[in-house]
Amino acid sequence: MAQEVKMIKKKLDAIAFDTRFNFNIDPKPIRDRRLETCSYVYEADIIGRESDLEKIVGVLLDPIVQQNVSFLPIVGMGGLGKTALAQLVFNNARVKNAFPMRLWTCVADENQESLDVKAVLGKILASANKGHMKNEGCTMDGLQSQLREQLAGKKYLLVLDDVWTENSEQWRILTQFLMGGERGSWIVVTTRSKKTTRIIVGDSPRHELQGLSKDNSWCLFKRVAFGSQHANPPEDLVKLGEDIVVRCANVPLAIRVVGSLLYDQDKHKWLSVQKLGLAKVDGSKDGIIPILKLSYYQLDTPLKCCFGYCAIFPKDHRILKLELIRLWMAQGYIQLDGRHLNMEDVAEEFFSILLQRCFFQDVGKDEEGGIQSFKMHDLMHDLAQEVVRKEICIVNTINGEVDKKVRHLSVFNTGSSSLSFTKTHIRSFLSLDDKIGVSCVGALLANWKYLRALFLKDSEIESLPGSIGELIHLRYLDLSNNKNLEVLPEPITKLHNLQILNLILCSSLKELPKDLSKLVKLRVLDLSECNVLSYMPRGMGKLTCLHTLNKFVVGDTRSNKELFSGLEDLKALRNLKGFLEINIPFTNTGVNAGMKNGGREGGCLGNKEHLKQVYFNFSGEEGKGRVEYNEAVMGELQPEPNLEIFLLSDYHGVRMPCWPMEDKLASFLPNLVSIVFCRCPYLQYSGQLRLPLLKTLAVNNCPNLIATLQCPALEDLTLINFNKKFELVSMRSIESKEFGEAIPSGIPASSSSFSYDIGLKLREVETDNVAWLKTLLMGVVKLIIRKDNEVESLGEAREMFCSSSSSLKFLVIYDCYKLKSVVFGGLEHLTALETLEIYKCPNLSLEEVEREDGMPWQPIHHTLCTLYLDCLPRLVDLPNWIQYLTSLKNLMIKDCKGLESMPNWMSKLTSLELLKLLHCSERLNERCRPSTGEDWAHIQHIPLNDIPSVYRNKDLGAETE
Repeated sequence: MAQEVKMIKKKLDAIAFDTRFNFNIDPKPIRDRRLETCSYVYEADIIGRESDLEKIVGVLLDPIVQQNVSFLPIVGMGGLGKTALAQLVFNNARVKNAFPMRLWTCVADENQESLDVKAVLGKILASANKGHMKNEGCTMDGLQSQLREQLAGKKYLLVLDDVWTENSEQWRILTQFLMGGERGSWIVVTTRSKKTTRIIVGDSPRHELQGLSKDNSWCLFKRVAFGSQHANPPEDLVKLGEDIVVRCANVPLAIRVVGSLLYDQDKHKWLSVQKLGLAKVDGSKDGIIPILKLSYYQLDTPLKCCFGYCAIFPKDHRILKLELIRLWMAQGYIQLDGRHLNMEDVAEEFFSILLQRCFFQDVGKDEEGGIQSFKMHDLMHDLAQEVVRKEICIVNTINGEVDKKVRHLSVFNTGSSSLSFTKTHIRSFLSLDDKIGVSCVGALLANWKYLRALFLKDSEIESLPGSIGELIHLRYLDLSNNKNLEVLPEPITKLHNLQILNLILCSSLKELPKDLSKLVKLRVLDLSECNVLSYMPRGMGKLTCLHTLNKFVVGDTRSNKELFSGLEDLKALRNLKGFLEINIPFTNTGVNAGMKNGGREGGCLGNKEHLKQVYFNFSGEEGKGRVEYNEAVMGELQPEPNLEIFLLSDYHGVRMPCWPMEDKLASFLPNLVSIVFCRCPYLQYSGQLRLPLLKTLAVNNCPNLIATLQCPALEDLTLINFNKKFELVSMRSIESKEFGEAIPSGIPASSSSFSYDIGLKLREVETDNVAWLKTLLMGVVKLIIRKDNEVESLGEAREMFCSSSSSLKFLVIYDCYKLKSVVFGGLEHLTALETLEIYKCPNLSLEEVEREDGMPWQPIHHTLCTLYLDCLPRLVDLPNWIQYLTSLKNLMIKDCKGLESMPNWMSKLTSLELLKLLHCSERLNERCRPSTGEDWAHIQHIPLNDIPSVYRNKDLGAETE
């Protein structure tokens, strides 16, 4: 009996938890809305669509098509993978070659009765201009005129994804603007609606997408449900799995959702899902919704709340992971469970579960593979909207109504202009891509007293009303990108529940409230790009919950009287983790700062084991006391051994007091993977750099640093204006290298064996000394020659070019004033070169490089894909050797005022996909004007011509800056 009572109490607690967050399940019909899609897809993620792909590609490439523009709908129920199939078609190699212009537009029209033709035209035009053109404020006439000009005479493929309109008149208006393409152009439309299909093509052929085959369905299910064991799944689960796949009716999304639900579960769980009423998917209106609901109902209550909250983001919004989990925390959905030390870890686990269960998809990752953002499938987003009912509302220009039951509100596309700020129990207000305006802020603060999350990003706020202090429930305040905000009002320190304060890109912010220490629950204080912040308020050491603080200002730019102001506060912040920039300004007041340390213990960073990256950023005037000041402060900032990235700039000290640097760096900071020394003119160091894990080392303008480098894992090396005694020893895995003026004594030019050693895996070189390149042998992939004011010919680098003939893929030459010739210096040996960029070389002339056969660089004729010529005043004619570049895809010419025409042999460049002529002569623009220009016939075959007409030159130029 006691056990039963315990179970009942647990269920009641769960119900109470649901009620607490006001999320209720209701059988209200799901609205058909979706996230905006893009044209890219990972082919490995798609199974069993080879036949569909071949059929559609065959239709698009049919040579007997007579119409200028034809339509092909892809129609099928939600979850079949219409968008994924369209993405495969769009990125197919044969399709790319056949259609010089390819455009992708997600329509996602929410109202079947109405289609926003102007908005769709704007999206198509943005796609035609690679997303760079801004169409805000354009009239319908302006949009259609620009679009007609873009499509005129070109064979194009346009994908209109997720079309729902059943309004034939609005569809006719839209398509009349798309009829200017060359014969063989196609518009592919994806839709769930058969009525929409009839409006588009009548009784003409369409591609009706079916479910996967039985074998492919089973293959997909095994991959998701069994993971690494999919090749040999447990026998007792195979029969169960086959039955479950049948119930999924071969619909890929249903298979993924159920498979992810069963992943890593025992047989009992599989049986319970099977018996729980897993209804077979059919072609009814509900489609696979019952299966999605089944997966949702299997979530724990806090996870249900976290998933439902995602409905606050608009349909075309890429959701930032970090932002979302902080919003979960602000709403109280995240509670410590005894297994984790902090809420962030719990939230991360929640996110991972929802991702693994296929509630989230299309993740965006950073360079290190960490997830930064994601999207939701349209049906998943619909499910989130259903489970939250009327408690979440998105407001735009079309929908300005806010129900009294709404608890979480977001606005975009000037939706704030239609808001009425009556007294309600709003808990979240997110201003997304919408300038809410200063006048609305006061009304908002006066009426919405129950806010827990308030986003006022990019709202042009110059000051916040003092009434902000009355939002006593507020946990998350985001004021990012309010560039005119100089100070925060003191009443903000009354927000005793505040956990997260984002001030990113508040570039005018000069100071923080003096009583900031009252915000004792603050966990995140993001001051990124708050570069004029003059000091930190005293008492910040009381913020012991703070774990994210990315900027700390030591002292006070107004005075050096209190040299160590704030250092004790910094020492008390034991829970800081991740990255910290420490700004140490100096004002020339004549104070002998170095004498004020007294008997301090120091070690202000020594108790922060989770702090992995530190940037010591010194600044200020030259003057008496700066050396002592810098050294005194640096002596207090010895970091923990766990430090991985160390950056130091503008340090004027001669040494680092109390730091065991000389010959002990490996034991002092054994985990370092990156070190950067920049503009440290007096810093002296003459020990060994023995760091077995170090991958990146940069030394820039530090003439007194002398070291013997022994870092076997080094991959990236930058040495600019360094001491010639800086020695490089035993580096067998260098990946990247950038050298400045000096030649280190550790690389004798006569020692070819040593050059072979350090160049064995060399990948990137940047240098301002071409003569030095002879010391490099083998394996260079990217070479940047910049600001060498002595070199006249690349002949000095012949040895390097010869030794890297089969590896060098990228060659960039810029700001070389005396350079006159770039050929016959070893470049003729390059057999792998893919990209050549030459710019800001005023004395370089390309026409004098011809040989008798006109082909000075014959080895690169079949490899060079990109040629970029910029700011070459002596370029008056394109050199003839360009016509032999059979693999050339991109030709970009900018700021070459002497170039006035295109040669007739341009028509030979059949592989060319992009031609850009920017900021060149007006005569060249006139000669290349579409249809009427004298040179148009030579270049009209090129798919993407970014050639501004005279009247458009100014606009396009501004966009490319």
